[in-house]
Amino acid sequence: MMKSSEMSVRQSSTQTDEHILSAQVGHNSEATVKLGILGCSGIVPRAVLDPAPYVDGLDIVGVANRTLSKAESLAEHYGIATIYGDLEELLADPQLDAVYIGLSNELHATWIRKALSAGKHVLVEKPLCLHPQELPMIGAAAQHHGLQVIEGVMVAHHPWQHTLRECISSGEYGALVRTVTQLTIPAKEDHHDNYRSHPEQGGGCFWDLGCYWLQFLQQVIGIQHSEFEGRSSFDGPNGCDWTFEAQAQLANGVTAEALFSFEKPYSSRHVIYLEKAKITINDFFRCNLGFYKLKLKIALIENGQETGEVRYHTFEPMNYYVNQLRFFRDTINHHQHHHLFAESVERIQLLSHIHATAKAKSVIS
Repeated sequence: MMKSSEMSVRQSSTQTDEHILSAQVGHNSEATVKLGILGCSGIVPRAVLDPAPYVDGLDIVGVANRTLSKAESLAEHYGIATIYGDLEELLADPQLDAVYIGLSNELHATWIRKALSAGKHVLVEKPLCLHPQELPMIGAAAQHHGLQVIEGVMVAHHPWQHTLRECISSGEYGALVRTVTQLTIPAKEDHHDNYRSHPEQGGGCFWDLGCYWLQFLQQVIGIQHSEFEGRSSFDGPNGCDWTFEAQAQLANGVTAEALFSFEKPYSSRHVIYLEKAKITINDFFRCNLGFYKLKLKIALIENGQETGEVRYHTFEPMNYYVNQLRFFRDTINHHQHHHLFAESVERIQLLSHIHATAKAKSVIS
């Protein structure tokens, strides 16, 4: 449906392909959440437009971008009814309940605040913002307007984290000793003309990938009373970190190590060492590409050695972004109060601190 005539909008010529719809879409008697898209970055199709047909009770109403032709192209391809003349015009549309912000990282804080002032709930692509000093203003605006701000850290919305936390907290496999994470994704064309190669836009592998490690630690182990450090040679394009190592000393003597890189072969893996088991979740990034199974491999340990006995916990095929959109929809419909914003604040503060200390060490050396 087109919005009121006083706004300069355009009707796209294509409708959503009905064959995309799946039996996985269930009935939802609650009010449909009407969502607008701010920005047409490369992540938007994967994070919103492709998974949206699987999310009952969510309607992509319109799209806006600073370059109008990009908005027109997305609307044409995905059958989005409304194309707005600019970003402000989208926010002024009273029919929208919420927005997804897929703008450049350095613009996130500004447009989160504008969206909240316009009365819209916000799902923003990670990172929430680039500067810790922006966090109080975002939090105050959300509280003042009674609206939700969710940072799109996709892995947060999958049961593997809850199951892994239960494996650790149950004590069945003894005390937790350490964790080792590797998240290395080779850069395509050296991320030329991509925010990842520009420091002022949150470039480098740690700002891009470190949030997934910190979120894992927050949800599965907890990071209260922890100490973090990082190091990198910052020898990527424009002085970005192209490989970054991070370590944490957690409570009860637990250590956490992580390696991030845009130049090493692909890997996305967590390994959790307990007294009586080694738990591995391999290729955990895979579910951002579609509906895939994930598996926890639990190798039993006795007297410090693997016994050869292995247990598995396999999860049905899921898509991180479908789960994330469903969570966002439910948060809006049920007026949920949860801890995710506080965790986002904690992550941004840590990302900034770890990156800055690593940068300082690289200058000294």
